[in-house]
Amino acid sequence: MDRILDIIMPETASAPPKARKRYVRRSSLAALAIVLSSGLAVSVRPEALFFGVEALLIMFLVWEFSVLMRALDELQFRIHMTALAIAGGVAATSCTVLSVLALAGEGQLPALAGALALPVMGMGYYFALFVIARRYS
Repeated sequence: MDRILDIIMPETASAPPKARKRYVRRSSLAALAIVLSSGLAVSVRPEALFFGVEALLIMFLVWEFSVLMRALDELQFRIHMTALAIAGGVAATSCTVLSVLALAGEGQLPALAGALALPVMGMGYYFALFVIARRYS
């Protein structure tokens, strides 16, 4: 089971068992709540309420991630922060490029840039974490 979690949630691979268990349980429940809330927002249509709930859930996920990071030792913390810095740079650059393209004439790209910021950062974080962690193993 631990090997599967290392693949699904690589940020927990080096965390202490107690912190790992807490993070997996709470972040999985919050992610499920976000998916359910998104489905309800599409079918019921009071989007403002559901988007507010989703914003709170995303803030909860960020808080849980910070709790997990504080449980790591110094080397693992450095690896994760380096991966986050690289991912943030990639996401910011991607969003800026999309916004500049929008200024050049494409109308809908600024909304797309904002919507893609978090997914691009997440994928960039996992990729950077994989590459950086190999350096220390």
